[in-house]
Amino acid sequence: MTDFSDINVQALKDRAALSDVLHNYAAGVDMRDWTLFRSCFTDDLEADFTGVLPGNVCHGADKWVAAAEGLITPLTATQHIITNHVHVIDGNTAKSRAYLQAQHMLRNTDGSERHYLLGGYYEYHMVRTGEGWKIKKYSLTKTWSSGDPDVLAPEQSLRQKAG
Repeated sequence: MTDFSDINVQALKDRAALSDVLHNYAAGVDMRDWTLFRSCFTDDLEADFTGVLPGNVCHGADKWVAAAEGLITPLTATQHIITNHVHVIDGNTAKSRAYLQAQHMLRNTDGSERHYLLGGYYEYHMVRTGEGWKIKKYSLTKTWSSGDPDVLAPEQSLRQKAG
């Protein structure tokens, strides 16, 4: 019989809550639920996607959500699969790493489709707030990609080139 007397129930709850933030993040993006997406972040969020998208590190959750909405909304569909969550909890802070596979699809005016598949990993710094765990700082490191990266640049898309 297994002895469960030394299990830290709070640590298990925290790990589940941290993973829930990552699940809500992906669901918010893919369902275009920007309120759910925003709920994942502290107000003073720092988002570093410079390894994937041109530009600077973004400071501020509202600014980041607006940028993500502008990038994702023109796409026909996306699917963000965030797996292999590893959480290291230290009181009211946590560092997490999770793998990502993100598919981005754009249907052109002629009915053809273009895809961009991105693989990599996120690194998160999260904090416990009165509303639960939130992402305070995170980055995305791309390890591979396949397809047409211009899918993420709608102003250069074939949808507009074909028009």
